[in-house]
Amino acid sequence: MINNRNSYWNKFYKIKKIKKKINFPSQFSIFTLSYDLNKNILIEFGCGNGRDAFHMSNHYKKIIAYDLSKSAIFENIRKFKNIKNVSFKIADVTKDFDIRYLKKLKKTIYARFFIHSLKNDEIKIFIKLLSRILNKNEKVFIEYRTHLDKKKKKVFKKHFRNYLNPKKIISFFTKEKFVNTYSKSSCGFANFNEEDPHVARQIYKKI
Repeated sequence: MINNRNSYWNKFYKIKKIKKKINFPSQFSIFTLSYDLNKNILIEFGCGNGRDAFHMSNHYKKIIAYDLSKSAIFENIRKFKNIKNVSFKIADVTKDFDIRYLKKLKKTIYARFFIHSLKNDEIKIFIKLLSRILNKNEKVFIEYRTHLDKKKKKVFKKHFRNYLNPKKIISFFTKEKFVNTYSKSSCGFANFNEEDPHVARQIYKKI
């Protein structure tokens, strides 16, 4: 099933009007910059069109941005070729993932609108991966659509979305040796055109 979703995203990121339409930093990237005191290395999962990686490259020493979509990654490499402290890589978080290099880094994990693109079993695999990558006291910043967003208006109606209960996500992280240090759910966090989704913002620290 994840391969079918990958095909969808490859087609989505090839659309020219999408490239032009979403080229500004997300509200969550600005939130993360204000809360993350570690400005060493940012690891982003689900980087999409690279807009947040580009924006935050002015604040972190290095950014490594992953996405499953080849279309998105190849376009980002072309578009941001002059940004020397950002690297874009294709990755499937549900398969074998070499953590040896990442484990050595002083880092923060960033994932905006990513985990709701995964099914529950895939989310658990992803959180296990984060637990392996992160060292003690390193943090995860995530934002995702909640169960209260299911019936709200959508700009992109064909996206796969797993509408998540924040309490369930906290329980998933807790089982993998994380502590939740911030959690708020609301509208007004991720406005886009006429869409005002109900999303959760959470910060986790590895213990």
